[in-house]
Amino acid sequence: MKKYKIFIFSLLIIFSLNLSAKDYKASLFGVKSDGTTLNTGSIQYAIDYISENGGGRLVFYVGRYLTGSFYLKPNVTVQLEEGAVLVGFHSVYDYFEVNGTKALILADTVENIGITGKGVIEGNGHAVLKSIEEQIGKGYLDAGQLPAKPALINFNACSNVTLDEIILRDACGDVQVYSRCKKVKINNITVESTSLPDSKGIVISGCNGFTLSDSYFETSGTELSSNNTSKDVSVSGAVNSKGKKIKAAK
Repeated sequence: MKKYKIFIFSLLIIFSLNLSAKDYKASLFGVKSDGTTLNTGSIQYAIDYISENGGGRLVFYVGRYLTGSFYLKPNVTVQLEEGAVLVGFHSVYDYFEVNGTKALILADTVENIGITGKGVIEGNGHAVLKSIEEQIGKGYLDAGQLPAKPALINFNACSNVTLDEIILRDACGDVQVYSRCKKVKINNITVESTSLPDSKGIVISGCNGFTLSDSYFETSGTELSSNNTSKDVSVSGAVNSKGKKIKAAK
């Protein structure tokens, strides 16, 4: 009887692992790859559904997917296959914030999340900045809001975070922001954000267990900015466009 219970328990574990690894095509949720349809609502619905049903990967195949801000939820990974491009919508009003920072992809106090694959996240930085400046000119936004330009990724108080192989381009603000996160692993990514001034590749604060490895950075600002509130920060095999090794600069 004891062996039988162990066998059943093992089957349940395997079954649950298979559920968490399930792949869902973005197109099944009405997400369009035509580069003109705004997919924000469809992408968010897909992520919510996957999280509520045991977790898995939301997979984007070849195409351009226009979107505003969306939130990652527990146990969900966004998988960008080669040729898939997430494109940030140009309007500043389509970006939300967490912990005071706007971003295209947001996560707040969740665990087991990731962005993987050989696809691209494109910030459309100049278009977003133009939108901000136009709204300030019309008096709809205060001039003091100009520095609050959206990042591509902003994760706050999250744990077990994975980024692998993706390409991050043309942020309006800083490319990635991680605050009070635990167990963040970033491997083999490419960051290219030089068209707007002082676009930092990664900004981390209050994190515990942050690993960056085998990645390439070409940015107009600091590649990696880490203040003294973060612990256990490891950087290896990461270089900038001049071939210099990247360190956690303060």
